[in-house]
Amino acid sequence: MNTTPSEVLDTFGKRLKHALKIRNVSQAELAAVIGLKQQAIFLLCKEKSKGTKHSFSVARYLRVDPEWLILGSGQPPSGIDGPQDDLFASGLLTSQERGLLTHFRGLTKAQRDEEALSVEKMAKLNKEVLAELSKTLK
Repeated sequence: MNTTPSEVLDTFGKRLKHALKIRNVSQAELAAVIGLKQQAIFLLCKEKSKGTKHSFSVARYLRVDPEWLILGSGQPPSGIDGPQDDLFASGLLTSQERGLLTHFRGLTKAQRDEEALSVEKMAKLNKEVLAELSKTLK
């Protein structure tokens, strides 16, 4: 193929589709992460799509230059790893954290909100227990 990426990827929708593919991210995963429905991401991947108010969040999650995604200029993306893979490879995510992230991304928004609330409650309870324990040990 003798065409450059900028010639082939001449619309927001084409660039988004390309970024999803090279980062190995599904439309459903992206939608869940930025708080949209999968159908909205599907529509954004259409050739005539002009973008979204969520373009910067999309670019950040897919680790692409926002200028490239929105305007087609800037630095095109490279690599085929998923968004968390570089964190895993660099030691910033353990295999357990990666498993939790994968699980969390598979939940619906309501389920994610419920789990986040549970974690917040556990953290608050843990803090209270530690405070009481600290008082007892004094």
